[in-house]
Formats: sequence, structure tokens, C-alpha cells
Amino acid sequence: MWVEDWSTLAACRTTDPDELFVQETAQLRAKAVCNGCQVRTECLADALDNRVEFGIWGGMTEAERRALLDRRPTVTSWRRLLKTARTEYSISTRRFEEDFGQLFKDSLHRLIGFLITAGARRVDAEDAVQMAFIELAKVWDSVEHPLAWVRKVAFRMWTKILAKSRIDELVPTFPDYIERDNDEIVGQSQVIHILRQLPPLQQAVMAFEYDGCSPTEAAEAMGMPAVNVRQNLHRARANLAKILNKEGFQ
Repeated sequence: MWVEDWSTLAACRTTDPDELFVQETAQLRAKAVCNGCQVRTECLADALDNRVEFGIWGGMTEAERRALLDRRPTVTSWRRLLKTARTEYSISTRRFEEDFGQLFKDSLHRLIGFLITAGARRVDAEDAVQMAFIELAKVWDSVEHPLAWVRKVAFRMWTKILAKSRIDELVPTFPDYIERDNDEIVGQSQVIHILRQLPPLQQAVMAFEYDGCSPTEAAEAMGMPAVNVRQNLHRARANLAKILNKEGFQ
């Protein structure tokens, strides 16, 4: 909301006015008063629209304001421009919080289960997925397919946690300490039990397959040619057929 009588709420309202009309290095200290001021934008818009020549206004010095005015000579109302920008930012932020929160809620356990299926320990899978979501938040606006992006980054985060330099060194250890209070992950325990009998690389590519990824998507995430993924998928399926036959599955 735009504040009309902004001066009554300004952070500098109890500051000696002379402290805001200083030069050179003293301006840096003066600008610090504006940090966190709730009406900083209104103050700046007023100074720009009225071409105020001296003093610190809205966190900007007179030189910074002149430079801004020179760069945007066609702006007829800084108040309208900054008010619109604030509204759009507020809408964008609210939409981000809703969409990001929904993705986190819908896919957190799925992604942890995906990494466990690929061979990760539960604690490492949780750490990798959490770190991937943190990275996603930083680049949210530039990511076209958030779920695929966070899956790829989570997988790579996990390989970093393992401190492995080659994908074929992935450990196939079965996480027999899976917590029993998470049905979505526990429900995959039979799958994990079978996949852990595969060579590590085949286990990893099957985890991507099980999560609905194409060989191309898996290849991008794993940093290897798609043809290698397809070859390992073919071998994994052949080995799985033998394992299932051996364990009595029809």
C-alpha cells in the first residue's frame, strides 16, 4: 500500500536533518538511516518527482538521483512508476510463495524416495533435496520445469555428498533404516530391495526410470550421454528379469 503522508513514518523523522545533508564519505553513514525504512520508496519518488537537488532521500544521494534521472528522461511520474513496480513485485512474490510452497509440499517425499531408490542413505537424500530446493528458490523465475530441475540438482547434490567423481562409483547400499512413518517412501521399500541387487550405475538409471524420466532427462541429470543411459537401462531390465525370476515373481 502506498503511504501518502510518508514523512510521519520515515526512519529519519527523529534524526537531525543536518545529518542527511552531508558530502562524500559522510553520505554513506547518512544513507544507512534509510536501510529498513518502511517508506523509503515513497520518499525517493517524492524527491525524484520534485527534482530535489540536495540531501539523502530514499536511500540515494543527489548524485545518484541525478544519474537515475538522466538514464530515464522519459519518466513523467516516478510515483506512478515505483508504485506500479511495488504492486507487481508484491504479486510476483505472493505467486512465488504459493507455487514454490505447493511444489515443495507435493514433491519433497517423492524426491527423497527417488534418491533412496538410486542408492542414497535417507539422511543424505533429505540433505540433498533440501539443498536443491534452496538453489531452486534463487533461480525460480528462470526455471521452466521446476520439478525436473530440482530432481536433477538433488541428484547432483547427492553425488557431491558422496564425494564421488564418477557416476559408476555410486554405492548400492540398501537403506534398511527407512523410517516407517512415511507411507510414500516406505511403499518403495520392495522396489529398493530389488534394485539394490543391480550394479550401482544400473540402479541409478532405473531410479530415474521409476520416477518417470526419459533417458534424455536422466542423461542430463547424470551428466552422461543418453546412449549410455539406454545401454544401462537395457542391461538393468535384463538383470531385473533374472532377479525377479530368481525370487519367484511372475
